[in-house]
This record gives sequence, structure tokens and C-alpha cells, in this order.
Amino acid sequence: METETFSGGPDDMAAREEALQPAAGRIALFDSNGQRKAQATVLTEIGQQHHLFHDPDGEAFARVTVADHAEVFRIVGSEYRDLLGRAYYLLTGAGANRNAITDAVATLTATARYAGPEEPVHLRVGASGDGIVIDTGGSNWAVIQVDASGWRIAHQHSANFRRTTKAAALPVASSAEFNLIWKYVNVEPVDRVLVAGWALAAMRPHGPFPILLALGEQGVGKSGFARTLKSLTDPSGVPLRPPPRDDRDLLVAALNSWVLALDNLSGATPQLSDALCRLATGGALAGRKLYTDTEESAHNIQRPVILNGIDDLASRPDLAERCIHLTLPPLTTRATEADLAAQFKVDAPKIMAALLDGLALALSEVDTVNIGPLPRMADFAKWAAAGVPALGFTSEQFITAYRSNQADAVALGLESSTVACTIRSFAERQGRWKGTARELLSRLNQEAEADRNVPGWPHSPKGLQTILRRLGPSLRSVGIHVERDKKADNQYLTLSCKPRGELPQVPQLPAEPVDDGRLAVVADAREVCTVPSRSIDREVTTI
Repeated sequence: METETFSGGPDDMAAREEALQPAAGRIALFDSNGQRKAQATVLTEIGQQHHLFHDPDGEAFARVTVADHAEVFRIVGSEYRDLLGRAYYLLTGAGANRNAITDAVATLTATARYAGPEEPVHLRVGASGDGIVIDTGGSNWAVIQVDASGWRIAHQHSANFRRTTKAAALPVASSAEFNLIWKYVNVEPVDRVLVAGWALAAMRPHGPFPILLALGEQGVGKSGFARTLKSLTDPSGVPLRPPPRDDRDLLVAALNSWVLALDNLSGATPQLSDALCRLATGGALAGRKLYTDTEESAHNIQRPVILNGIDDLASRPDLAERCIHLTLPPLTTRATEADLAAQFKVDAPKIMAALLDGLALALSEVDTVNIGPLPRMADFAKWAAAGVPALGFTSEQFITAYRSNQADAVALGLESSTVACTIRSFAERQGRWKGTARELLSRLNQEAEADRNVPGWPHSPKGLQTILRRLGPSLRSVGIHVERDKKADNQYLTLSCKPRGELPQVPQLPAEPVDDGRLAVVADAREVCTVPSRSIDREVTTI
């Protein structure tokens, strides 16, 4: 699907040159003694006419007025270096020396860090007071401002957004019609509400963000699924990425994209699984700084993520519980890429408007929506439940589907682990067992004689303890509890198993409506899920 990339076309370049000429014209090439200034001095004076500042992490930025809007650049980035070089050429008719640009950038970076103000800098989505501000990605650098009363497009604003070279423009919102998205996203009808909830979360300025996991056989539209959702939340000239080789690759990808869409994964290593968990719910991604031996580059970062593949990618319980699991059905009809792209260009503005309506509704209702007992990723669940009524679903539909999806994820994580299956079988037969980790490992080895050589099987009591901690929440959800009791020199483990009849049952819809006249889902015997009724107002004006 075609997108407008932010790469500086001829018209944009002309606008920049026109804006740079007056600034360059105020720079003197000779000092008071009639001596020609050094190139680095002239370049520094050009940069000092920009608004220099730093973000909370100490990174230096420059805000440059271009025509009727402002653009934000990393001072050490190649785009800003090119901007300085172009301004110098317009002033002198000659190119600037590379070393002179490097010297000027060093001075301007120091000015921004040590003398400039601290200001937040966002990538695609940011917080603004009680609302949300979204970078449209267009060449005019307009933003979309969303609050509880609605949304609007603003051309004059104070928000700082940085862009990467492949950043692209969001669809220009028009009249709202979210149901059009299902022409391009092939999911089972029962899972559509989960996709809608994820899309609302992806436009939220902070996490936690569930990982959207799309699995299916070849030819079911997995890449098209990811490409469509990426184009509606964080469009890019290169929407789909290959799997990262290590944490550093993942960190670089996260720093340069708001939504990460990883295409065609064949599996997830334990290292990648743990890194994706940190990316979803918050945690440091770190790597060694280039050209250093001991310095580390660490970022506490959260990002919405889309994964797709044929194989099961979230077999580890901790990753499985952070995912929305979708199995895409076979396609019943097919169309050419060109036809889909042409039709999507027509429908995308209507889908985008509906998403913005959903964000406004979520901001208004998130504090009052009641989803019953809080599930894992509770902040996401409340946000999505509050906003999906604007997209054609009810809050009850969302929370029921999400709880069911999480239960399936837990079951999948247990079924994918040979150790978990063996522990479950052992505990269900024993009812209650007590002993040391060494004794338990010995019993499990006897239980799974043929499976002891599979990857991930523990070979020491310490390894078993680690696996039990990882599997603990999933085992408890199926009635198996692991308790630890340290006495003298040994730590004793107690395994207990509830009979299947005592486990919590899947919630059912009540026969009677709740007080506001809408049907609600009973989350347990005491709680219902409700959201107050509200009409959605949309203000489509430019400021």
C-alpha cells in the first residue's frame, strides 16, 4: 500500500531553501577586522539562529522554522548536518568542509545540552496535558490533538516530534467508518474486537502494549495484516522488518519506529522472547556504545509490536501472556496488490477518523469503565474497553474476548512446555506432594523418560527452580500451586492440585441487562463490566 514518505521532495527542498536564505543573509562572512571567518564559525552562527534544546535524556535537538511551520532535528543527525551545509552553500556559493561541519555540530550540541532548555521530544505519539498529540507525518508537520471532547488537526503547535528518514504520513481523517478495515485485515469475526482494541492501544502515548501475534498457514494474508495496521498507526516507507539478530538490533528498531512490525518469524529464541516482554511492558534494552569498551547505551522503552509467522512464536508463558493470539483463517477471495492499495487509499481516511473517535472516547471513559477483576495488562484492557464502543463493539465484547484469549495463551504456554506438561500430569495424579527440588527432578525424570533430552529440560535442581518460577502463574491458573518452605539446609517444595471441578469457570452472559440498559459480562460472581453511555463528538477543524 502506497504511503507518503518523509524524504524531502523537490517542493519541500525548495521551501527549506527559501526559509534558509533570510537566515543565511543575516550572517556576516567577515569579522570586524575584515578577516574572513572560519567555516566552522559561520556554520555555528547559522545553527545558533535555530531553537536549540535537549530532551530529558540529554540528547540535543534543533527546531528550525521552515516556511509556516517548524521542524525538529537531532543535531548530530545527518539531516541537520545537511541542513547546515545547504545554508552555508546558499550564503557563500561554496560547499562546507566536513571537518568544519563536525566542529560546528559539536559546539551546537554543547549549546543545546548545557545552555538550552529541556523539552520533551516524541516519536509519532506523545502526551499533551490530559490528551494525546499525534504527528501526522505530513510535509507541513501538522499534528492531531485528541482530548476527551474530540480531535482536531493543528498546524500551529509547540509539540516536538522527531522523524526518521522513512517516516510516512498518516491517512487524513474524514468521516468515520471503522468496519471498512475488515476488507484488508483477515481475522475471524470473534477476534475483530481484539484487533480494534490493539489499534487503540497503539495510538496511546505510553504502555503497556500487548504484542499482536498473527499466525496462520502460508497465503492467509499475514504480511498484509501487519502492513495495514502499521499504515494506520505508524506508516513507514519500509513497514515490515526482518527479525532482529540481537537486543541491539531490536533497540535500534524501537528507537526508529513507534510500531514495530516483525515479518515472517520462524520462532523466538529465549533472548528475543525476553526482549519482547521488556518492550511490551517496560524495561531496559541495552547495548555497548560504539567505539567504547565499557560504556553502555540503555533505554527504558515501550513500543507496540506486531509479529507474524507460521510457527508458534510465543511458547514461553511470560511472552504468551503479553500477546493477543490470532490465528488467521484461509482467504476466501483474493485481489491484486494494486487494487487493494487503490481501494485502501479511499477507505483509510474513514478508518483513521474512527480510530481518533475511539481515542477521544477512551480518554473520556477510561477512569470510569468497570471491567471486573483486572487481568494481566490491565491498563491496556481498561483503555481498549473504554474506546471500542466508538469502533462498533461493546466493552463487554472486548473484555470477554480478551479474557478468553488470555486463557488460551496460558493453555498454549503450558502445552508448549514439556516440563509444564510433566509437572501437571505428576501433580494431578499425586494431589499433594512435598520434597526437595532434587527429589522432584528425579521424579519428573522418571515421568518423562523419553522427553528428558528435549531442549529446555532441566538438568539440575537449580534449573528446575528457575523453570518453576517462570511457570508459576500459568500453573496456578490451572489449579497447580507450588509453595516453597526453607528448613535447615534444604528448601522444600510442595505441589498441590485443585480438582478440576473447583477451578474458576468461564464467565457467562447474564440473562438480565445491567442498570443502564446494556448487557454486561459477569466477570465472576460479584463483578460486572460496564461503561457509561456517551455520544462521540468530533471536531474536524484546522488550527
